Amino acid sequence: MAPVWFIGFLSTFAGIGAGGLLVWVIKGLKRSIGTIYGLCTGLILGLISFELVPEALQLGNWKFVFVGFLTGIMLFKLLHIVVRKNAVTTNELHNRKLGFFLTLMISIHNLPMGIVLGTGGASELSIALLQTLLLHNIPEGMILFAPLFIAGFSASLLFSISIIVAVPVGFGAFIGEFIGMQNPLLWTFLMSSTVGIIYMVAITEILAESTRRSSNMYSFLLAFIGFCLMGAYSIFY
Repeated sequence: MAPVWFIGFLSTFAGIGAGGLLVWVIKGLKRSIGTIYGLCTGLILGLISFELVPEALQLGNWKFVFVGFLTGIMLFKLLHIVVRKNAVTTNELHNRKLGFFLTLMISIHNLPMGIVLGTGGASELSIALLQTLLLHNIPEGMILFAPLFIAGFSASLLFSISIIVAVPVGFGAFIGEFIGMQNPLLWTFLMSSTVGIIYMVAITEILAESTRRSSNMYSFLLAFIGFCLMGAYSIFY
């Protein structure tokens, strides 16, 4: 069997790449970007609610989940101030900055996910995390590449950014595999911090971008549909 770090890297790379390819083949991207972002917001929030949070609770308890979640929110806000403090004057610059900011956020979010993945080896928890990695990276890939493609970047960028985003998972899994499951509360904290980061990305970046390109009601309706679809998948899968 291949090492856990390699499987984690490959799953993330495949998910991000598949999401990017889906965006690339959609015609009339500029008109459909609000729809993509709204639906993907719901899918990501559904994955957080039905997959990541239960797995974090399985490792630890509500106290560490809550503290980790708040830490992720504060880390996001800090990075948001540092990376996006300059005003954006054109749509092209806005899309480029949004794309690269999402690349940074998703990469940071993927490192502790990889660490938790590696600590479990080939356990049932790791298999569930691998499924979660693959599933939630597809909408993340769509969200990540949509503004970059709109800004004029070619599809050749897809391969490079998919690797950049997947490397933290492989590196984190390698660290986790080396350390082992000696402190499950620490891993609970790390996983919950990733939940906090990706939650803030989904609400303040992705959903906000959807409402900017379409109506609030339409965006929230799509997010609700995506959330319900992920909930149905988690229940019946």
